Amino acid sequence: MDTTLIDQASRLLAHEATETRLRQARAGQTVDGWDVLEQAGLPLALAPEAAGGLALDPATVLAIAHAHGRAGAPWPLAHAMLAAAPHLSADLWHTALCTAEIAGLCEAVLAMTLDWTQTRQQFGKALSKNQAVQHSLAIMAAETAAAGTAVGVAALALDSGFSQQIAAAKARASEAAGQVAALAHQLHGAIGVTADHRLHLFTAGLWQWRDAHGSEHQHHAMLGQAALKAGSLWACATIEPPYNQPAGTAATTTGERFRFPAVAETPAHAALRADVRAFLAAELADLPAQVRAHSWNGHSPDFSRKLGAQGWIGMCWPKVHGGQARSALDRLVVIEELLAAGAPVAAHWIADRQTGPLLLKLGTPAQQAHLPAIARGELYACIGMSEPGAGSDLAAITTRARRTAEGWRISGTKLWTTFAHKAHLMLLLCRTGDGTRHEGLSQLLVPMDTQGITLRPIIDLMGQHHFNEVHFDDVLVPLAALVGSEGGGWAQVMAELAYERSGPERFLSTIVLADELVAALGPDAPAAAHAPIGRLCAHLIVLRQMARGMAALLEAGEDPALEAAIVKDLGATFEQTIPEVARALLPQIPDPPQSLLATLDATIQIAPMVSLRGGTREILRGIIARGLGVR
Repeated sequence: MDTTLIDQASRLLAHEATETRLRQARAGQTVDGWDVLEQAGLPLALAPEAAGGLALDPATVLAIAHAHGRAGAPWPLAHAMLAAAPHLSADLWHTALCTAEIAGLCEAVLAMTLDWTQTRQQFGKALSKNQAVQHSLAIMAAETAAAGTAVGVAALALDSGFSQQIAAAKARASEAAGQVAALAHQLHGAIGVTADHRLHLFTAGLWQWRDAHGSEHQHHAMLGQAALKAGSLWACATIEPPYNQPAGTAATTTGERFRFPAVAETPAHAALRADVRAFLAAELADLPAQVRAHSWNGHSPDFSRKLGAQGWIGMCWPKVHGGQARSALDRLVVIEELLAAGAPVAAHWIADRQTGPLLLKLGTPAQQAHLPAIARGELYACIGMSEPGAGSDLAAITTRARRTAEGWRISGTKLWTTFAHKAHLMLLLCRTGDGTRHEGLSQLLVPMDTQGITLRPIIDLMGQHHFNEVHFDDVLVPLAALVGSEGGGWAQVMAELAYERSGPERFLSTIVLADELVAALGPDAPAAAHAPIGRLCAHLIVLRQMARGMAALLEAGEDPALEAAIVKDLGATFEQTIPEVARALLPQIPDPPQSLLATLDATIQIAPMVSLRGGTREILRGIIARGLGVR
């Protein structure tokens, strides 16, 4: 990917796409300036070098098309590129280039709307200070990020001409186009529907490109047929094009505002995926779908120990701490397959995902001594964050630990503590200083068998015991229980939540139902079922790419809090859509199997919690708004 060329092309397009030219094009007039693009060689981006072209790689070409869309450039660059490259599959390339144009236009419309809402005054303050406006901007941002990620999906698929992924990319970007355009006009108010404002010069492009080279419905129907033929939504979404690039060159980045690198699945990852699937097929063969639907809450010490024996817990940790020194992308493959299969992961889940990485980063040698047992699947942890008066408003916690000569004395109550009754350790967030809100917070590592800790079970709407209320009555733990720095608890928790919010567990909680539905519909399902299933497939393909991008960022040591909030927000919506699609399509199945009905019943009851755990939808949109600079 030629980043220098992309930067130069972006500057050129932004400079030449003046408002005068945009308005001329909108009015159907002839627009000058094409000669500048020709002189720069952009129309020859795809032409072979032997024909005087640049022969650029797909990622670079789509990035240029993305910049073309962001500038709203009124010249048919994509058509000119393909006219100079008759050796390429025009249908696939047109669809991919259209996806890139949409993503660029979404970014431009988002930027325009941010500027308007931050300068427009209403009720004595900027429009963007209204929480409802902030949430609408957050939705626009998430959809824009999804469209940008879709460009990465298309770029990787073009390398081998894989039409299914390109269709998914175009469908997802087109859906984003509709939402971004609608919200932009809403937030611009009356001025946004007049010819005086420049917004329509860009939203007109979104409406045009949305239906060009296949509408969402057309692409969804094709994807749905593919998923029904495969017999599994997950199997269809994980059929990927061959990876033809040298190792280490898989990542490309599309867009400027959000960081979601496009990462291909390597042959090594594909081999690991096959190994995990074979292991799970054997281990879960006798587990009914309605039980597998409770993957997150499936607490099986025996399964966790078997997983640990495979080296699939604590995979990224150094071997000296019981890990396998593997990459975050390797771990992502394993986590995806565990959740897609509905494996009972609850026993080791929190310790593997959050507690272990935090101890690895900030723990003392004595605290890190717990890591090998976690990696073996023998030591379980819980998280002590929420309280009766502090859920979404986590900074309102009141549980306090007083430093004494004997150690920390803890008093207070934690709420919604998942599997505290089966955990060995709790990572406790509490007040150790005199500051208010985010100040004076620290984290302590507390053994759950410590005297003075009592638990009260909280039974959920399915009649199951996962949650707990945990009381600390002057509980004494050593001073060495402090994790990281005293007073640094808030920053540590925010970094920890990036691990919790960014992974595939944020969009695969209800996937077992989707696969039961696809299997019950069968390959000969009525045409009415194709598009709804295909829409799920398109969203799933893009969400998987977002999660890969997050894994790449975490692997590089970055803190992608904004991107994690976006994945969690989009993922929760996807998860809650699945049971609604299943309900709508149930009449298309003449004699629905009992396993589908039981799984649907279980999933309907699971669905309300997916937009709560790990941060409510409203809090996440507030985080996104803060990342946009409007909060």
